[in-house]
Amino acid sequence: MNILHVLSQFEVTGAEVYAASLVSEQLRQGHTAYIVSDTFSTPTQGIYIPMPIGRRSYAQRVSNIRAIRKLIRVNKIDLVHAHSRAASWIAHAACRIAKTPFVSTVHGRQHIHTSSRSFNIYGGNIIAVSEDIRGHLVADLNLPAEHITIIPNGLDSACWVAPKSMTSRSRLYGVPSGIKIILFVGRLSGPKGDVVRFLVSQVLPLLVPARKIVLVIIAGQQRPNDFGSLIEHVNTKLGWQAVRLMDFQTDLRPYYRHADLVIGSGRVAMEALAAGTRTMGFGETNYVGEITSATFAEAMKSNFGDTGVRSEPGSKEIAHDILAVLETGSRKNESRSMALATRQHFSLAEVAKRVGSVYERAILKAKSPDVIPVLMYHRVVAEAPANSKHGVWVTAEKFERQLASLQKRGFSTMTFRQYDDFRNGKASLPPKPIILTFDDGYQDNYDIAFPLLRRYRSTAVVYMVVDNKRRTNYWDSDEPRVPLMTVAQMREMAQAGIEFGSHTITHARLTDMPVSAARSEIKKSKMQLERMIGQEVLSFAYPYGALDMNGKKLVEQSGYKYAVAADSGPLNLANDFFEIRRIQVFPWTTLLGFWKKTQSWYVAYKERKALPFESNTNRPSTSALKKLKR
Repeated sequence: MNILHVLSQFEVTGAEVYAASLVSEQLRQGHTAYIVSDTFSTPTQGIYIPMPIGRRSYAQRVSNIRAIRKLIRVNKIDLVHAHSRAASWIAHAACRIAKTPFVSTVHGRQHIHTSSRSFNIYGGNIIAVSEDIRGHLVADLNLPAEHITIIPNGLDSACWVAPKSMTSRSRLYGVPSGIKIILFVGRLSGPKGDVVRFLVSQVLPLLVPARKIVLVIIAGQQRPNDFGSLIEHVNTKLGWQAVRLMDFQTDLRPYYRHADLVIGSGRVAMEALAAGTRTMGFGETNYVGEITSATFAEAMKSNFGDTGVRSEPGSKEIAHDILAVLETGSRKNESRSMALATRQHFSLAEVAKRVGSVYERAILKAKSPDVIPVLMYHRVVAEAPANSKHGVWVTAEKFERQLASLQKRGFSTMTFRQYDDFRNGKASLPPKPIILTFDDGYQDNYDIAFPLLRRYRSTAVVYMVVDNKRRTNYWDSDEPRVPLMTVAQMREMAQAGIEFGSHTITHARLTDMPVSAARSEIKKSKMQLERMIGQEVLSFAYPYGALDMNGKKLVEQSGYKYAVAADSGPLNLANDFFEIRRIQVFPWTTLLGFWKKTQSWYVAYKERKALPFESNTNRPSTSALKKLKR
């Protein structure tokens, strides 16, 4: 795949290092990577093309859009990945013109103004580097939550397990032995520069009288004019060189390892922790204190102080925390534990894999319709059952009319196996694709629905409850007791192209079960169903539509590629393969109602307008409708 990364910057930023790390992993995987940016100082094997992306005049933006569009065409770019607001503005426009998949990563909080709320320049495939950024994009910029995936920065673990540098501490820093070294790494421009000013002018004077401490600042490539005079003033006031300013360094590993404490945020905090050095999170938005096993998860939410809710820390609080760290000295076991946790959580290979999944979704969405309707049935019956309370059936007459309607309107039914072939580049989508699903696996699916599907050259996905001992709908006390399909019937349908998916062993409500029991229902039902039909099972249906993040993870970990919900999930199937939204067809669904349910706008319209169900005197009560999530 040919990938184009677009950045806007004038000195090294966390976004640059993020992009460079990602490019190195993409090249290792066999992709070709191009980088467009104002400057790019981090060593990379990618193809760097200078371009004034950060210049924001409208004339320059138009010129940049044209240049990006030309790059896409000439280099046959398969996907564009932007890493800043200015880069997203340009790349998104160029990709829309060129009809090229687009992904954006948001590294920090964005300025809130009318245009940022009114126009989404980040597209529909957004990566947020922290939980706080995702929340900010949803709450402040009104971006859809289902378009945003949290993926942190990546670290190459191999770089952080090397032994300490042979260079001595005194030679590296020019500081006599017995002096405690506090290291700050980062840009001196923008909000990071304000953090440094605060440390130098407000915090350091509270520390030096207590003990001999040096604050070493390894700066970015730009130095604001006031820093020289500020450092000179503080050093003069304290009576010695308590603040030392060093030039930009391409390899920070020995500096991290020889420091007593690193203060930083974002990538700096990650690298310092991975190097085994005690670290305090203090970044562009907030102060998180020392990062330990107990505070690690919470600190990650704000990317160690770079992306949280803005707050003003107290100088006395920070000074107290720094002295507490320096006075306790090295804690080797805790530092080793944190180094290992950091390397594992921010593993570059895993991060690149997750980014690759976002790329895949972006490409799939670009090549497929905005919405692929997924309809939800249960039973197809010869005539209406006398004692049914929940409307989990349609008559054969109505089902045939619905199949005829789909055929007349040019729809093509498909299965998740066919979608998976499209996803893997083995096939194209049929014209006007639609997926028909049946829950539970009733015998009437074989006796009545199957012949009708064959008559109209259609296919479907049947989600089986695979309990060997009880082959009826025993879980549903409000419905007539009816049989489920036999293994022979299932095999005949499978051989004819009907796909089967799992609906657990016992139709269990997974959200009410211990994790171990839910895992067993999900995993064992897949294995049992595969033995029954003699085919691989790709998809799963959550009983009652009951799901949560743990359940989705269990489904993925159990080897499924897709999972269908009931009335939850994003509008676009590719946005979340483990919570695919379905549209239920009821006994009272008229032909006009069925036409609505198969339109691409239906779910969005229903969500927005709270569209009521079609009127019918046999419609169940509101309380009964709540029980329909099967």
